[in-house]
Formats: sequence, structure tokens, C-alpha cells
Amino acid sequence: MTAGGGAAAPEAPEAASTAVPRDALLLAVSIFLFIAATNILTPLIPAVRDDFGVSITIAGLIVGSYGLARLAVDLPAGFLAERVGYRRLSRISVVLLVAASLVGLVAPSVEVLILSRVGSGVAVGILATVILTALSATASSANRGKVMSLFHVANNTGIALYPMVGGLIGIWIGWRATFAVTAVLAIVAALLLLPLLSRIDFPTAGGGKKGGTDETRILHGRVRRIALSVTYYGVMANMIHRHGFRNTVLPLYAALVLGLNGPQIATAIALMSITGLAVATPGGMMGDRIGRRRVITAGLATVAVGDLIFILTGDLVSFLIAAALIGFGDFFTSSQTALLSEVVPPAERAKSLSGYRFSADLGALIGPILLAAVMDLTNSTVAILVAVGILALGSLLAWIGIPADRRAPAAAGA
Repeated sequence: MTAGGGAAAPEAPEAASTAVPRDALLLAVSIFLFIAATNILTPLIPAVRDDFGVSITIAGLIVGSYGLARLAVDLPAGFLAERVGYRRLSRISVVLLVAASLVGLVAPSVEVLILSRVGSGVAVGILATVILTALSATASSANRGKVMSLFHVANNTGIALYPMVGGLIGIWIGWRATFAVTAVLAIVAALLLLPLLSRIDFPTAGGGKKGGTDETRILHGRVRRIALSVTYYGVMANMIHRHGFRNTVLPLYAALVLGLNGPQIATAIALMSITGLAVATPGGMMGDRIGRRRVITAGLATVAVGDLIFILTGDLVSFLIAAALIGFGDFFTSSQTALLSEVVPPAERAKSLSGYRFSADLGALIGPILLAAVMDLTNSTVAILVAVGILALGSLLAWIGIPADRRAPAAAGA
């Protein structure tokens, strides 16, 4: 009651903060350290092949076994996290990663080395799902895209940086030392991650923190299944493009059709990566403001247009312009993970995000095979058009299958 006897006016709800929590930044640092195992060894595969005297096919298996192991564990990771517990599963995964790295360090045969790579892939696959879910738990409905973008920035920075680190280590010490570096980085990451997980209240079926859930964004029934399916397809389409087009078709097209040399091609690929990193967080913030569907649809369409422009390129300058446009299109990636974590009840986020990891790794696996086969059977132009079609379909499906952003009345008027 007021002094005059009237009812007190209700207090206005406090606006959710858009600042990135400190814990989210530390989670991003931890995944950056963990993913050293992903490709630090890649530039040294020729040295590994020479040491063991194996065929090119076996050398490819050494690289591919890591990705296959990660793909195999992506879907179970979400279920395991809920059954075993996020903290306990993370401790097990860290021990597995360190042990696998030490096995790789002293591997007496190629079979043991492959086993080491499989162990590393399983461990990092699980840790990636745990950290994605933890990031979502630290976010609110006002900053989820911004927070989730940290995973993409950390992951892509590591993918760009660790091959260079591995190359230098190979020159100075030898390829085996990369496993020692991976083990040390995993221990440092664990010292950051495990205390963080003790502070984060993960939502479960039995209760727990809802991580800033906006109930109006949770979808149900057929609508949710469609939204999840088209988003997973968009994730896979982007990874087919990234690994099949950027890393396979594009270098071949640049060399065979445009006559560009190695440094020129590397410059274009680096430009894509730098541009993509620059727009990741602003893109996540844009998704927070205008809705996920618009950002995802526009991003996939932008990358598709960038691919089309490559057909019109005739020199290095136009090639670099097209490369920058493709990198710019990466602004949508954090909106995919943000959407997957907010359209399901909080207790189901781990499962939803494990589906994201599976879709991404599946696209990374089939992309190079699919687009390289198309280019081999036809020509580079057809391969580019196939990549464009896959992305354009993802954009169209996102627009049709993801409902327009539904915000609470208070948020919409903010």
C-alpha cells in the first residue's frame, strides 16, 4: 500500500543483460585449448608416413580416424552428459584425451597411432558438446547468440592456428612432440573447465537452472521437429560447403581454371577465415535482436551468392572479393546453435546440441568426397553449382521451417 492507501505499482522487470559472462569467456578458452588435437598433426602427416613407411591411404586413415570417432560419439554425447553428469563425463573425457595423447607420443606402430587418434576424437567430441551446453546455460534470452558465437570464434581460431603450430613443432622437434603439446594443453584446459562446470547449474529433467529461458521461444510437437530438422540440414550444408568447397574444390578451381599459385590461394582462404571470425560475434548479436530465422536464412543465401561469384572470377582481385563475401556470410553460424538451444526445454539442450555436432561432423566428412567426385566427373563449374544448390536449399528450408521469432511482450517492447 502507498501512503495514500492506494496499491503500489508493480516494479518493471529488470532487463536481461547483454554482456558476455566471464564464465562464458573461460569456456571459450577451454574449447580452444582442447581442440589442439583436431589438426595440430595434419601438416606433419608426410613425416608420419615416412617414419612408419605406410601408404597414402593409411596416412589418410590417420587423419580421418579422428573425425570418424568424433562423428560416432556426437549423438551419444548429449545422452551421456545427462546420464553420467556433465562434470563426471568431462573428467573422464579429459583423462581419455591426455591418455590418448601420451599413447600417440610413444606409438610404436601405425595401428597404435590410429587408436590414439580415435581416443582423442571421442574425448574432444564429448567435451565440445559439454562446453556448448555449458555456454547455453550461462546465456540469457537477450544474449544467447552473442554467447554462443564464442564457441565458433574459439573453434575456428584453433582450426586456423594449430596447423601452423604443428608445422613449427615438426621442424624444431618432430611430429611426436605435437602429442605432448596436446596433452599439456588438455591439462591446462581441464584446470579451467572443471571448476567452471562446478559453478554452472545445468538444467535437467528433474529441475535446475533454466539458463535465462524465454518460454515463448520453446517450440512443441511437429513444429519443433521441423525447425530442428531444417536447422540441422543448414548446419550440414554449411559444413559440406566449408570442407568440400573451400578446402577442396576452391583450391583446385583456383589453380586449374584461374592459374593462381599456392600463396595466392592461401591468401584467399585466410581472408575467408579472418572475415568469418570478424563477423561471428556481431552476427550472434544481430540474431539476438532481429531473430534467428532471418539471420540463418540470409547467411546461407550470402554464402551461396559468394560461391556463384567465383564462376565469374577471372583474376586474383575478383577471387579475393568473392572469398571475402563467403567469409562475411559466416555471420549466421552462432544463430544456429542459439536456436537449437532455445527452441527445446532446458533439460533437452544437450541432446539438441549433440545433434548440431553430429550434423557438422557429417557435413565435414561427406563434403570433400561429394564435391570432389562431382568435379572429377563433370567440371569445377558444376561442382560450384551443386554447392550453391545445397546452400540455397538450406536457406529456403530455414525460412519455411523455422517459425518467426516469438518474443515475450516485455522483450518485444524493450
